Amino acid sequence: MGIFQKIRDGLRKTRNSVIKGLRKLLGSFTKIDEDLFEQLEETMIMGDMGAETAIEICDKLRERVKERGITDPNDIMGLIQEITSEMLGEDEELNLSTTPSIILVIGVNGAGKTTTIGKLCHQYKQEGKRVIVAAADTFRAAAIDQLAVWTDRAGVELVRHAEGSDPAAVVFDGITAAKARQCDVLICDTAGRLHNKKNLMQELAKINRIIDREAEGCAKECLLVLDATTGQNAVNQARLFQEVAPITGIVLTKLDGTAKGGIVISIKNELGIPVKLIGVGEGIDDLQKFEAKSFVDALFDREAEASDETASAGYKPEDETEDLPQEEETEPAEEIAAEVTEELPEEEEPAEAAVPAAEPEFTAPAAYAAEEHEPEEAPVSEAVPASEWLPEEERIPAGERIPAEEPAPAEETASPAEEQPEPQEEEAPKKRGFFGFFRRKK
Repeated sequence: MGIFQKIRDGLRKTRNSVIKGLRKLLGSFTKIDEDLFEQLEETMIMGDMGAETAIEICDKLRERVKERGITDPNDIMGLIQEITSEMLGEDEELNLSTTPSIILVIGVNGAGKTTTIGKLCHQYKQEGKRVIVAAADTFRAAAIDQLAVWTDRAGVELVRHAEGSDPAAVVFDGITAAKARQCDVLICDTAGRLHNKKNLMQELAKINRIIDREAEGCAKECLLVLDATTGQNAVNQARLFQEVAPITGIVLTKLDGTAKGGIVISIKNELGIPVKLIGVGEGIDDLQKFEAKSFVDALFDREAEASDETASAGYKPEDETEDLPQEEETEPAEEIAAEVTEELPEEEEPAEAAVPAAEPEFTAPAAYAAEEHEPEEAPVSEAVPASEWLPEEERIPAGERIPAEEPAPAEETASPAEEQPEPQEEEAPKKRGFFGFFRRKK
């Protein structure tokens, strides 16, 4: 795969988000007016081109539309591509003209500094250059071990100290080793830091003073690694790092995984810092030199937009659809339908006969119900034999026995609220019992 193809594939999300949106916007207008320019400006800002860059592009569009007498809104897309190419300017490569040449890699944590160093080591080793890496990131845990894995893969040398040691001392030893061993490139890794980490920013300034003093006359590159997925936040990071370190170039990583590739234009236009390397994939060869013309051509490529639309829609060419068998889908469906219609009448008859056959099994014999299970009613006189356990002199005469109450019929049953006083009247004589007899006797 060529370099242009990798860049074009890496800019797919940015192309579908920003450029495709601009084309749709221009296609919805029939004339060029101020409303069109305002919506163009808004679309560019939403595409992370930055407010200043979007305003400047629209101002130049107004001037060129008047100068060239353009009336069709669809012709504005060519002017946007032309203005974008002018903003990016000419390409600038890394300056590695001396022996040794020093590359200082800075940036925040997670931007991809270690991965960028590993890919640079691999590329320079393939070119036949001798490389030394100084592991000056002594603050982050396992950062030195991670860098050692990359250097072992690339087959380059590593200068390292213990964790927590002075990063400037590691850079000093790296410069000394690069001079003594006649190395072509010295790459210095640094700790990730933010603008609010005052001590780390001062440490970065100290490292730059060591390089200027010990490597005087050597070509020096200070590369700021930015994550393209952060959008305009990456521009703010570059602005803050520029106050501490003399940044000579930008490495824009993870460009293939974001739709915010417009920050390339914003960084160059607002800060004047050129983008020298871009990451368009996870492979070791996916760190490419930035070429402004290839970038703009890939970003505004109409053929790439068409291929992106067909890929997202899942379209298949005619050659692939003709080879698909068409008869296999209809014939088995007809055969299955015929079999179902033939078997249905045969299965319904035994299902209907099985339902009445099960009814006699649940009937019980009449003799069994009459002889053994017919309930007998208890006589009323035997319903209250409770006083037989008392002595004869304490028994209540038989005529005074309280007859058992018969259950009330279902129609005359009272509500639960009305039945509450009746149990209390029945329990009153029972509660007197044995002790109540003595009370009456007294």
